[in-house]
Amino acid sequence: MEGKHITFNLIREEWIPVQRKDGTKEIIAPWQLTRGLESENPIMELASPRPDFNGALIQFLIGIVQTTMPPKNERAWKNVLMNPPSPEVLKNTFEKVAHAFDLDGDGARFMQDYELKVEDFKKKDEIPIEMLLLESQGRDLFIKSGNVKQICRPCLAMALFTLQTNAPQGGRGHRTSLRGGGPLTTIVGGKHLWQKVWLNIIESEEFDNEEHGNAMKINDADIFPWMAPACTSENGREISVSDVNPARVFWAVPRRVVVDYSQNEKDCVCDICGCSMRNPVSSYFTKSYGEAYGASWRHPLTPYYNNKKDKLPSHVNEGGITYRYWPGSVFNSSEMGENALTIHKFHERKMKLSYIDPLFKQESQICFFGYDIHNNILTRCWYEGQMPLITIEEKFKNDYEHTVVQLVKISEYIVSRIKSCIKIAIFDPEREMKGKFSFFSLVESRFWKDTESEFYDILHELHEIVLNGEDKVEIKLKWLKYLSNKALDLFDEYSQSDFMGIANPKRIADARKNLRKYNSKNWKTVREILVLPLDNSTNEKYR
Repeated sequence: MEGKHITFNLIREEWIPVQRKDGTKEIIAPWQLTRGLESENPIMELASPRPDFNGALIQFLIGIVQTTMPPKNERAWKNVLMNPPSPEVLKNTFEKVAHAFDLDGDGARFMQDYELKVEDFKKKDEIPIEMLLLESQGRDLFIKSGNVKQICRPCLAMALFTLQTNAPQGGRGHRTSLRGGGPLTTIVGGKHLWQKVWLNIIESEEFDNEEHGNAMKINDADIFPWMAPACTSENGREISVSDVNPARVFWAVPRRVVVDYSQNEKDCVCDICGCSMRNPVSSYFTKSYGEAYGASWRHPLTPYYNNKKDKLPSHVNEGGITYRYWPGSVFNSSEMGENALTIHKFHERKMKLSYIDPLFKQESQICFFGYDIHNNILTRCWYEGQMPLITIEEKFKNDYEHTVVQLVKISEYIVSRIKSCIKIAIFDPEREMKGKFSFFSLVESRFWKDTESEFYDILHELHEIVLNGEDKVEIKLKWLKYLSNKALDLFDEYSQSDFMGIANPKRIADARKNLRKYNSKNWKTVREILVLPLDNSTNEKYR
């Protein structure tokens, strides 16, 4: 039997680790987010013990604010931007849902199944608490296997939310998250943590529509599924957008989990954050066929890509977050897909509000993060980063976006040429090489990393060219020439290093010549990708 619980409430308790401008770290409750905002030392960022927990926490905070205090319209949104709420106002606002955020206790529990009870399971079904961490279900990435034996309540809350928000396939009946396993999340950056949250909030007149949910569904379970028996999916049943409140998108629970809180009271240390604690948590139980979500869902923090007749949530692939993601994440593009709703709203607001707030006069950042989950099962890595968030006037938008897509596509084409030519240089063509080599992933990673800074410089240069109505051929050729030179540098480095003793000089020379030379067939492909003029003078100018 479970012991008596000390209720830990995620709205009222101080449990979120943050860092102030001067580097000071502290623990706050969600409603204390704006504490000290008017001082010279505001809360700047989250400071959890794991980067994926930070990714979960920012979504948690955005979800709380979107759920409890969505602005009615753009005017109301702008008013809060210019006049942030005090901690007292946030406390009163968040209190409306505090009853749904008990992590433990005898009632409904945050992100845990309403009906499952520990006493209904056998001891052999007990699962070590470290299995809540995504990497523990595959490889060791952040923490060595077996090192996480007991954790504190705050780390438990972060682990539960991280799992439910990113859940990959977990075997038969163990459902993926609403956006699939390890979705790519994009967040508009801000000058401090509160602003970062508010810039990603959507007005209710736009968010509360039939595309995002049924705003008439206002019962607790319509928003927070752990407040009622789960809508299980044994018979292929799915939860559609029309079944629940729009805010449900932040609180989906595809995994049926019940945590065992019956451990004896004792003083110990959390194996994740290292804090001293009592009443550790070391195990949980789970059951299959949690909630499944239909394809019509659109999460406001994720871009979607085109896939035949439908749009699917974007995910991070091997190699991490590079500028390949930039067009599809920053703009809506018929070729690349649909950016996150929050990014779309930022562009709209910047065009309207740049005269009001200095925030919109300067270049903003888009924050990317997500897991690389191989085959939707194996968690390989966590990636995160920032990129410039460029907004361009509506009448120039299509021209700019199409050109950026061309620049990315030629980058993808050239990196494929680099890898193929290095393969020719290193390996005997008479021997069949099977499998996927991490060596070539390293080459590709280097290419994207080494060319990233120049790419953003080109984007800003292109912006001015498009605004002035100038010809874009020169900048396309400039980018092409830069990439071609970089390709030769990488070829020289990777085709011969560590292989001098077994290298075939002639094969290396021929492969390099092949990489460098654009014959008529190659040039046709390049010209088509970059949409260059058909005359030979353009080819000669490039060469």
